[in-house]
Amino acid sequence: MIAVIGEALIDFIGHGTGNRTVPFESHIGGCGINTAVAAAKAESAVGFFCKISSDLFGKRHLEHLVGNKVMYDPMLCNAPEPSLLAFASLDAAGKASYAFYWKNSAPVSMSVEELLQTMKEHTDLKVVHIGSLALTLDPIGEVILEALERYEPKPIVFLDPNVRPSVIDDWDRYRIHIEKAVDLAPIVKLSDEDLESIYPDADVHAKAAELARTKKKHIILTLGREGAVWYGPDGKEAFHPIIDLPLADTVGAGDTFSGTILSFLHDRGYFGRDGEKPQLLEIPIEVREEALKWASAASAINCSRPGCDPPSRKELVALLETL
Repeated sequence: MIAVIGEALIDFIGHGTGNRTVPFESHIGGCGINTAVAAAKAESAVGFFCKISSDLFGKRHLEHLVGNKVMYDPMLCNAPEPSLLAFASLDAAGKASYAFYWKNSAPVSMSVEELLQTMKEHTDLKVVHIGSLALTLDPIGEVILEALERYEPKPIVFLDPNVRPSVIDDWDRYRIHIEKAVDLAPIVKLSDEDLESIYPDADVHAKAAELARTKKKHIILTLGREGAVWYGPDGKEAFHPIIDLPLADTVGAGDTFSGTILSFLHDRGYFGRDGEKPQLLEIPIEVREEALKWASAASAINCSRPGCDPPSRKELVALLETL
């Protein structure tokens, strides 16, 4: 099973600028829930571990999880704290800039004990996805790392930092925190902007290759319209260009990419076989290339639709057959 420890929120996406009144459309969002839904729509078994509010937005989150066949823990639902909210504006290229309202919200209030109890309910847990707001904010960021350090048997960790500069007050502290997460994760997917934020002044390709080589990690670097590169611990590189479909916006593109990679590897047994302890098997270069192709196609479909709306497996396969 794939587990995603992360946040669920509501994205309010604004349309138009310069007017006294700007209309906003609301969408289910959050790196965690988006990634979980992307993997589930690719027909993998997925559990989403997040504290969900009892408010009207929390009810939408639960309906979204049920509708997309994502498992969740009822004990983490109906929390008295409010939902986390995000407001986004889009530039001419459809890229979003965010403002987050997160303090004292339900997703950031989960305790170590609550998270460990939820994880223990799933004896077939193979891989855990972490990152973005949930890994950045207090206290949930520290809760996630402590729970992963204490949990046995150790699951494989897939890290997507998905850096949100608007909520980071102390960059030195944040970078130390992310380095701890990198040390836990044999697979790290990050964008060129993420890498530039974490490692200022570094050449993104050289740094990604260095991390893969020195830390023995799989580093998957996404480059927007320039495609994606997979740097392996063996020094081999795989590349896939962007798949260009008509663009609505880029909301959830990275989350869809991560969820599809997770599903692709999980369902082919690269996180260990059923009934065995989690173990990341050797991933051949041709498998990395094919995984990038699947993830790029899924992201392209997502970006052709408003908000985060990952494709079903049927939609994904249909596009791949045309390439």
